[in-house]
Amino acid sequence: MIGSLKGVVDQISPPNLLVVEVGGVGYLVHCPTDLLSRLQLGQEVKLSISMSVREDAMTLYGFETSQDKAWFEALRTAQGVGPSLALSILSSISRDELVNAIAANDHAVLKRVPGVGPKTALRLIVEMQGRLDQLGSVDVFGGSGSGPNGSVVADLRLALISLGYAQDQIRGVIEKVPAEFSLEDMLKYCLKELSV
Repeated sequence: MIGSLKGVVDQISPPNLLVVEVGGVGYLVHCPTDLLSRLQLGQEVKLSISMSVREDAMTLYGFETSQDKAWFEALRTAQGVGPSLALSILSSISRDELVNAIAANDHAVLKRVPGVGPKTALRLIVEMQGRLDQLGSVDVFGGSGSGPNGSVVADLRLALISLGYAQDQIRGVIEKVPAEFSLEDMLKYCLKELSV
């Protein structure tokens, strides 16, 4: 198995193919579009690699960080999501957008990805919500340092929805909740804010 590659960018073929030359051997690597757009020919690069082995092919997927690789591998485990669709998701939306969409049950963001329909978007959100903490996602509200973590957000959101509040009402209020609050205090805070 190949875990990483360090070499020189030999070819760039948009939207997502890259050839990295390592010791005279060119490795064909599939990468997210945003990573490919930042690379230049002749540049030295080190990629975290996820390898997919099938009966007829071995395919390399390259990422700038091990956390990006972890997200790719987690997405691949979701029912109906293979490596191509996982790469398409990471190429179409930023990791912060993905985290926010999963935490907020926002299907619309995921449906923007080519190949992701309503059922796949719903399945992805359900399967990935419990993994936000495990994946070491930064702040689920875009890195501001405020806001609760992903699993608490999911519980808080479900509690508010069961009380009859709409998604668009909930979103703005949850973003303001102090992260140090317990779930019970978060719920009280949100109910107070929503009653104003």
